[in-house]
Amino acid sequence: MEVAPGFLDSRGGRLFAVHHRPGPDAPCHGHVLVVPPFNEEMNRCRAILTLQARALAAHGIGTLVLDLFGTGDSEGGYRDGRWEIWLDNLQAALAWLDGQRGARRALLGVRMGVLLAAESLRRRNDPATALLAWQPVIDGKQHFTQFLRLRLAAQLDRPDLAKETTGFLRQQFAAGHCVEVAGYEIHPELAAAIDAAHLARLAPPAGTPVFWLEQVLAADTPEPTSASLKLLETWSAAGLNPDVAVYQDPPFWQAHERAIAPKALELTTGWLRDQWIPA
Repeated sequence: MEVAPGFLDSRGGRLFAVHHRPGPDAPCHGHVLVVPPFNEEMNRCRAILTLQARALAAHGIGTLVLDLFGTGDSEGGYRDGRWEIWLDNLQAALAWLDGQRGARRALLGVRMGVLLAAESLRRRNDPATALLAWQPVIDGKQHFTQFLRLRLAAQLDRPDLAKETTGFLRQQFAAGHCVEVAGYEIHPELAAAIDAAHLARLAPPAGTPVFWLEQVLAADTPEPTSASLKLLETWSAAGLNPDVAVYQDPPFWQAHERAIAPKALELTTGWLRDQWIPA
């Protein structure tokens, strides 16, 4: 396996990416583009995404792990991040992957990255590009509200400050102000785009192969949440037939310490291997 860090050109600026790929003498069946989760969840997922990339490379599948514009080691500050720029970033990364050997393509969305990946696939309009959805965020507004509450929680021990609410913070966005939450300065355009994003309105093109992976708390829980099942019904009506899998490993996107989900890695590798590699 080769690991090649570097920068890709995009409309907003250069994007840092790490390309994990099979060695030059090994077969290459295709490539996966990782669409990272939001803010701190992105940092918590770096270790497991690297392990996933290594596992896929062992089966002849490359993985491009991308820092979106304004995040990680890519150019731009966090307040420069916009939904539309991030969608352009994904198209730039896919165009770069199209120049690599191996014909097949997939987007691996993690948490809020699934919303971005789904919208990107709608715009790409290529049902041959698969979607792997890890612990998907279905409702962007609900997810963003939870994020805003981090700021409220941080102010609980500051009685000298005026009490804020998520409604007040959204008023600040509506007035055109950036708001800092947990060290991340959010632009009002990005806040509005996240609030508007919902997977029910972002089904990939009919016929797109979809792998939906979700954590469950108990071993005897055979299905994802009721909200996920409702969403999957909507996608089925839109011409999709998602393969759904659950696992019981730790919630790696929440853990402050490094957390690995071996079953999630195994299920993802197995699904993609079955899709792309002839028996």
